[in-house]
Amino acid sequence: METAKGKTREEIINRLADRIDSFERYLQPHSKLMAELATHLARRLGLTEPDKSAVAEAALLHDIGLYAMSPAYCHSPGALSFQERLDLWRHPVIGEQQMAKREASRHAQLLVRWHHEWWNGSGYPDALGFEDIPIGARILRAVELYSAVTSDRPYRLALADDAALEALKVSAGIECDPHVVKALTELLEELRSGYEKELSESPPVPVANVAAPPAPGSVPEDPLGVLEVEPLIASQDPWQAASQQTPGDPWHLNTESSERPEASLQPLALDEAPAPSSLAPIQPIPIAPAQSEQPAPEIRRAIPSLELLLSRAKSVEALQNEPGSYAWRGSRYNAKLLLGFEASVLSQIEFRSVAIPFSGSSKVALYLKAWGKLILANDQRAWAAAVAHSMVQARVPLGEDHIARVLHDVYVPGARLNNAGLRRWFGETDAWWMDNLRRSIESLEDESLRAQALTIGLQAGDYALSFDDQTRDLRMPLTTVYWRLAGRAVAGPATNPHSQSFNLPAEEFIKQSRTDLLYLSLPPAQSEPAGSEARSEWREQWVRGTSGSGSSGTLALTAVQSRHSYLAAVDRLLRLGSQVKTWAIGCQDTGLSSPQDIVELIKEYRPVRATYSKDLTEVAGGLRSCIVVADRPTTTR
Repeated sequence: METAKGKTREEIINRLADRIDSFERYLQPHSKLMAELATHLARRLGLTEPDKSAVAEAALLHDIGLYAMSPAYCHSPGALSFQERLDLWRHPVIGEQQMAKREASRHAQLLVRWHHEWWNGSGYPDALGFEDIPIGARILRAVELYSAVTSDRPYRLALADDAALEALKVSAGIECDPHVVKALTELLEELRSGYEKELSESPPVPVANVAAPPAPGSVPEDPLGVLEVEPLIASQDPWQAASQQTPGDPWHLNTESSERPEASLQPLALDEAPAPSSLAPIQPIPIAPAQSEQPAPEIRRAIPSLELLLSRAKSVEALQNEPGSYAWRGSRYNAKLLLGFEASVLSQIEFRSVAIPFSGSSKVALYLKAWGKLILANDQRAWAAAVAHSMVQARVPLGEDHIARVLHDVYVPGARLNNAGLRRWFGETDAWWMDNLRRSIESLEDESLRAQALTIGLQAGDYALSFDDQTRDLRMPLTTVYWRLAGRAVAGPATNPHSQSFNLPAEEFIKQSRTDLLYLSLPPAQSEPAGSEARSEWREQWVRGTSGSGSSGTLALTAVQSRHSYLAAVDRLLRLGSQVKTWAIGCQDTGLSSPQDIVELIKEYRPVRATYSKDLTEVAGGLRSCIVVADRPTTTR
């Protein structure tokens, strides 16, 4: 298909991909290499042609949101501040919006949104985890990691080929899906063997002195604050999109002012998006002759390895005889955390304090802490309460001495397992490791330190369960993994000194809450557990430290057997929260009850101010999410 300017859509996308790479100062092909590798992986994993096309387009334009934002910190060699990190988390959301404006498929839009999601749930913007991440986004995460570490960046130098391959393998089970990593490493080894043979047969060329690139120009700061969700008045159908988007910073990160800056970057046509003036495409640097009386030595690497890899990936030979599908796990239909959506909606509500009855593994507290809110977080499951405590109340980070203390002798088996039920999920060695770790964590005197250590232990256990016989060779020792996870833990900004976490039944917690906002994210009914929720049972048993009777890690609302029973349970929660000024009620359409049912139930108690929705039904496992905001009527005399 040709545009009005006579260019095909493919040509336009490739030109824009080059501009994005130039903006990010990649001196070698980054997005195009990602697209080629992602296409190969999609084929090996058995994806259909339309899905492969969506993966390829998303790979080429994965950082279109960052290009639209053009943040000044993008090329900073130093570590980002927490506020800058939160701002960076917006770029996949803005990327999704930019892809929509350029009429990309909905599948490609969502893959751009989720290309920074990590296998263990530590990614952004939505903190999806495990099989909740669509396979296309898992492919993008792995190929971007490899393409990035093999390129020079402002904050580090490129890794050599072998070191880059090792970095990719180490990411399995933490950042990347082990099955995707397995397929990618096999693909890279095949491609490398091909171009290394070409290198050995190529004529030698003289070494040259390459001039250093010019000093970078200033980067225009243009945050493009566009709401990712559209508020709807209560009288409207909650699933109908509003005709106008409200300008402003979706996550309200400017803590010095309560006003949101208006968007200053207008949407551009796909074939009219210029590179920022100070970041025009990088031109090749002339090669200066070597200043030496001796003849220049000869080397065989005439072309950078990434360009050779890209050339090899494009070759006809590399496309032949590719193996069939790997045993990756597909996305299931279940309620999913959508951190970016939650933060976008909550940023538009005026409140000083918030009560969260079902905190789960949500990281929304990071935003609430950055906004200076008082947080009361609760979950009746012991593992989720520990995670909430580490997010909300931890004021002293877990130090190296604490880590060394809890990891001391964790591989030494005792007379018997304290928690023999761990054998249900783990092999013998891992069961002993997890059992000893749990006992060692109890030796920490401070409750907040114990909560942080438990949170990292949960991640280590999830890591162990991420591998099977096909991917076991990628696994690292759990002690090594624990150290790595502890080093990557994000504490976030200082918490409000009055913030607290609780481990109470939801009804009791809501009844006692006296906050400005009740954020009630309703557990789904009768949906197949996946992602973090599929791991809830082992987490609960490990944190409780016993294989005896007790909570199974499930929530009461998930066990109901009828629509009437579910709505009755929700009705009771709403009645108990009548004293709270503002409600934000989150739900997902899993089938037993619809968001419209929840809206009608809320209207029985108070008027609905707005309904926000996010439609993910285009991808496997995707549902329609909704957050309803309602205010308590003011009494008049």
